This record gives sequence, C-alpha cells and structure tokens, in this order.
Amino acid sequence: MFNRIISILTVILMVSSCGEQDGFKTTDSGLEYQFVSKGTSGNQPVEGQIVTLNLSMVSEGDSILMQASNMPIQKVEQMWSLKGGIEEAFSMMSEGDSIIVRVKAGDLYQRTWQMPVPPNINEDQLITCVIGMEKIYDADEFQKQQALAQVEEIDANRKQTLYENKDQMDADIAIIDAYLKKNNISAETTENGLRYVILEEGTGPKPQVGDQVQVNYTGNVLEGGYFDTSVEDKAKEFGLHDPRRPYGPFEFVLGTGGVIHGWDEGIALLSEGTIARLYIPSPMAYGDRQKSEVIVANAILEFEVELVGIGNN
Repeated sequence: MFNRIISILTVILMVSSCGEQDGFKTTDSGLEYQFVSKGTSGNQPVEGQIVTLNLSMVSEGDSILMQASNMPIQKVEQMWSLKGGIEEAFSMMSEGDSIIVRVKAGDLYQRTWQMPVPPNINEDQLITCVIGMEKIYDADEFQKQQALAQVEEIDANRKQTLYENKDQMDADIAIIDAYLKKNNISAETTENGLRYVILEEGTGPKPQVGDQVQVNYTGNVLEGGYFDTSVEDKAKEFGLHDPRRPYGPFEFVLGTGGVIHGWDEGIALLSEGTIARLYIPSPMAYGDRQKSEVIVANAILEFEVELVGIGNN
C-alpha cells in the first residue's frame, strides 16, 4: 500500500511540475481528470455504502497538502452528484480505481471539506488530487471491519508492551510461581504468562471478542491489600464499602481494551457461570504506573472473578 501511494505521488509531482496535459480529459462541468489505473471488479458504491479512499493533495507549488490512507467516506447521493469538484471524481470511480483530478482550491476546501482555504493558497489555484478507491463495504460490514482492526491493533500493542517489559514479566512470573508453590496452588498458564485457577466451573458458553460481559470481582495486590470489589458484602468485609456506590457486576466489551490486558485474556477463558482466580503480572495490569496507595508501580494483581453473564442484560 505504501509503495503504491508513493508511486502515484511521484506521478502527481511530475504532472503538476511539468504542466503536462496529455492523457487528461475534461468533464462537461470542467473537471480535469485522468485515470491512473482501473480496478477489475467494476463495482460502484450505492447509497449508504462506505468506501475507503487513499487520498493525496498537491499544490501548484508541489507542496504535499494532505495524505490519507483508508479514509472512510459514506456514499450520499446528494453530495456525490455535485459537479466540478472532487465529488464528481468519486461518482466516476469503481472499486480498485485510481484517478488524478485537478480541483480549484475554493471548491475543494469550502465546498467539500467545509473549511476556509488556507491563507497561503489562492482560491483559484488548482489542487492536484490523487484518489484511490480501495474497498466498498456495507455499513454493517464496515463496522465489523473497524472493530476487528481495533482488536488487532490492541493485541499488537499489548504484545509489544510484553516484549518491551520482558525482564519485568520474568520477575513477576517468578514471584507468582513461588507464591503458588508455597501455597500448594495448581494453576493453568496462558501463552502470555497469565496464571489462573478455576474455582468453580460454569455450564454456559464462553464469550467471544466483542461480547458484552458481566463480571463480579474482588481484587487485591498479591500478598497485599484489597483495593476494589463489585460485591457489597465483600466490600464491607475488606473495609472498602462506599454507601454511595451501586454494587453489582461490572460490564465491559471483551477484547476491545476497555479493561487491563489480564482481564481481557482471563475472562475469555471462562465459561458463563465460572468462578476463577487470576494472577496478573504487572505488564498485563498497570505496569509501572501507580494507580493508588495499594496498587503501586509494578504491582502484581490477584482477582477472584465470576463471569455472571454474556450479552446485553
């Protein structure tokens, strides 16, 4: 993708600097355009669908004004039917096409982007734009793709965090394993290093990434103090009770980064109704951040959790 954008930008710079007109056509509205490549599907978006565009803009002075990759735009016929601007180029394109167009700065900024023309650009200056229509999605499909991309990005970031904190992970795991051995606790281990014990097996299904889950929990620092719970009786037992707080299961969307890494990984292992204990190394929790007087930097956390429900209640 990056090489493709660079090669098309090279074409833009050559065209804009040389003033070359060969190969350009003009629509009835006066839009100058030239197709760089044509896709093979011939599919054009319909009303309400989402297209992802690669878009670059170059001024008459060969300054790159904008570069965007996989920029989502929804087809709205009222907008795409406008003539003489970049919208007309959109309406000419099919999936996989790349096109170069020249658009007046005033039309591009004020009409399309609905923003003032930058003071260093004349309204009548022609802006050379390259547009690549990468993919067409139904709206629901696009939302799923975005959610998947978000999950993949979160997963990659978390793996990078574990890699960068390998020494801390190794030290924490050694402490956890020593604690488990001393207390005759037999725990399971995930690939990333989370230790967990099933205290009571549930009979329901396991949640999937993107599911809304409801979890009761009680958290403490390993061999240290308790810091939070969703269960009112335990809050009273451990001196954490707050009469202003509504107690009950905590809800979050699994696998989307709304909770610490150790929770996303640990809860995904449980069947609905399961009660488990999670032993979470600090890089899978809050790392070197001090969250409270109890949760100091590089604190190893222990949670007793119950997967109460899956789905919206």
